[in-house]
Amino acid sequence: MPFTVFAQVKTTVNEKEGVAIENKLAAYLSSNVREQAYLHFDKPYYAAGDTIYFKAYVTMGERHELSQISGLLHVDLINTQDKIDQSLLLKLTGGVSWGDFALPDSLPKGQYRVRAYTTWMRNESEAAFFTQAVPVGSPLKDKVPESGTRPPMRASNKPEVQFFPEGGSLVTGIRSKIAFKAINENGKGINVKGTVTDNTGNVVAVFAAAHFGMGYFYLEPEAGKSYRASVQFADGSQNTIDLPGSEAQGISLTVNNDSVAKASVVITANKACYEQNKDKEYQLLIYSGGTATRVSCRLDSAVVRIDLAKRHLRTGVNTVTLFSPGNEPLCERLFFVQNYDQLSVAVTTDKEVYATREKVHIKLNVKNRADSVAAGHFSVAITDESKVPVDENNESTLLSNLLLTADLKGSVEQPNYYFNNITDEKLKQLDLVMLTNGYRRFEWRQVLNSSNPQLTYQPERKLEIAGVAQSLGGKSLANAAVSLISPSGGPVLSETTDSNGNFKFRNLEFLDKTTFVLQAVNAKGGNKTGLLYKPAAIPTPPAATEKDDTDVNRQISAYMENSRRELNEYNRYGTPKGIMLQEVKIKEIKAKDTYRSSVYGGPGHADQVVHMDDIRTGGDLVDKLNGILRSINIVRVPGATSALFLGQKMLIVVDGVAMDPRYDFNSLGPNDVETVEALKYANASIYGMGSAHGVLVFTTRIGHQRNVKDIPSFGILPITPPGYYKARMFYFPRYDIAQTNVKTDLRSTIYWNPALVTGKDGNTSFDCYNADGRGTYRVVIEGIDVKGNLGRTVYRYTVK
Repeated sequence: MPFTVFAQVKTTVNEKEGVAIENKLAAYLSSNVREQAYLHFDKPYYAAGDTIYFKAYVTMGERHELSQISGLLHVDLINTQDKIDQSLLLKLTGGVSWGDFALPDSLPKGQYRVRAYTTWMRNESEAAFFTQAVPVGSPLKDKVPESGTRPPMRASNKPEVQFFPEGGSLVTGIRSKIAFKAINENGKGINVKGTVTDNTGNVVAVFAAAHFGMGYFYLEPEAGKSYRASVQFADGSQNTIDLPGSEAQGISLTVNNDSVAKASVVITANKACYEQNKDKEYQLLIYSGGTATRVSCRLDSAVVRIDLAKRHLRTGVNTVTLFSPGNEPLCERLFFVQNYDQLSVAVTTDKEVYATREKVHIKLNVKNRADSVAAGHFSVAITDESKVPVDENNESTLLSNLLLTADLKGSVEQPNYYFNNITDEKLKQLDLVMLTNGYRRFEWRQVLNSSNPQLTYQPERKLEIAGVAQSLGGKSLANAAVSLISPSGGPVLSETTDSNGNFKFRNLEFLDKTTFVLQAVNAKGGNKTGLLYKPAAIPTPPAATEKDDTDVNRQISAYMENSRRELNEYNRYGTPKGIMLQEVKIKEIKAKDTYRSSVYGGPGHADQVVHMDDIRTGGDLVDKLNGILRSINIVRVPGATSALFLGQKMLIVVDGVAMDPRYDFNSLGPNDVETVEALKYANASIYGMGSAHGVLVFTTRIGHQRNVKDIPSFGILPITPPGYYKARMFYFPRYDIAQTNVKTDLRSTIYWNPALVTGKDGNTSFDCYNADGRGTYRVVIEGIDVKGNLGRTVYRYTVK
């Protein structure tokens, strides 16, 4: 007889087996606490010369509590060539941080990506990382990408259709729902229609895509028959696909998720399965928000119905899995629960309509589901909608990411569509997403076999500097003393190498571009010691999974038109757009001789800086430098090249690395060298006795690429390891102060604040000033309270 339970455990004779499943799952989850990252951007797209501002939220576990696991977040800007353009290290405080990427004004247009991850996330895979596509346009004429060639187009593939029986498999004699998804070569859903025929040619089902290439139909497989789908695409092309075979003896699992109050689970055994397993105990495990609820049921009927009360479940992706009497997972079904339990974020302004450049005062009040005030971390972005029109369905938001896409294998098209103005129809369409995607959190095979993968990566709490000490012959030195010195002052840190010569300085905190010096002596006190600095490896970005050939400038035409006007306005008044950063190279302006590598010389500047682009003569590096370096003689003999100052040999440094005295700097390609700096009276306390007669510093054009390799030096090693990135403040004008600048205010991002915090009363407020644009201004606020509750709201006000 069918029976109904409401998300509670029913004690049975098979209790021991059911508890074993729960215990194994609990053990797996406790040893594999996951972290998730989400970035809130100030806007969805940018132009070359802009700054990408973002707030980072890192959560732990299934309840989205702000993480206490990691103290570092890695954020990469990946270019159209699938290579890293910029990398940031952000210090996480209570699971939050913020940063920015300054986009050079020479950046080619295209689809870029921003990737964020902690080292702890690397124990899973790249799929665990946060990745967001970021279109970047260019107000200048089309340019060839920085590599010198346009990126190759990916090979075009035919449209693809996949079929997904509900619960995982087809069973002979049981009418089953079969979902399908049709995508084009870009991974986007496409319209298809077709028929299903059996091996005798009879049509047994017809189907058509209903939403983003997804749809479903019903099929009751018959014994001895096979089935195939004939698919017709919108362009008239066709394809024939064999459907999965059916099990002669089996059981199926379906979920009806249409009701607001409950999810109805139906377990159906076909005749052969029921006769063999009648009255045996099966286990149904419902996993929701980190909690497993087990329902034991006796197969005393071929059809067993169980209702799950949604009020006991967490909002987000839930799973229900049917286990056999022998604890074998038989069927699994994902279903989405929408309990409307997010934070209530109420926004009020002091006026409904404002003037241009007028001050706006905005108040924020946050409450949780119980209508209690909530303290939490939030970020706010205000944009001029006429300049930054947004397809809200296509946005990646805090809710769509943490509640949906982060838990699924595969891509979800327009994820915010399912959270924007929720309707019954959208919830039914969201169920198609559940039917056509796999669950990413865990696999039962690993859980039940207790085969927890060995953790390769441990959480990063603070910064580390690691390396290897060796003899001049390359042999690892055990028990060598290695010192870490900061030229700017502070204590000298010391570590002793292990049996393999490895050393590591832990629990460090320093800003990016901080210079250190490594010194080492062997166990006998000798300083003829080789050092290798070993930067942490950065995972290579995978190729973009989706191709978008749309011209970005046309895709964001309204924004690009404003960017061109803004650029013209800055040029009109002779001021650069934005803030010129050190790493943005302006080719038209000759660099000053206080160049970046000269900081290794301590106080003062290089005596001479040679910019290789200014030397027109040909030949190798020595030919180009001969006669250029003042008071320095270059002596070349077979296999060696030396630079002499006052007749004495100078120390050679390449990209911040002190080289061996035997190093031949003429081996550097002249086109690979950007600058050569002469420091005739260098700081000997940094470079040691080798610098007593001066230092010749070579900075290459590809110096940043050397950071991914082991960097060798002998006796002493200056290094500039990656440190915490210090985010820049978002600038906006204050029009309550007398202004002498009559420049038109064409800002697209009116206000950005990543550090908005509500107090115990759930309140906070802030002020901003409108630009000269008239129309609707869009306020987006996202955040998480101290208990892991999520909140997001969109508010608009008018400027006339």
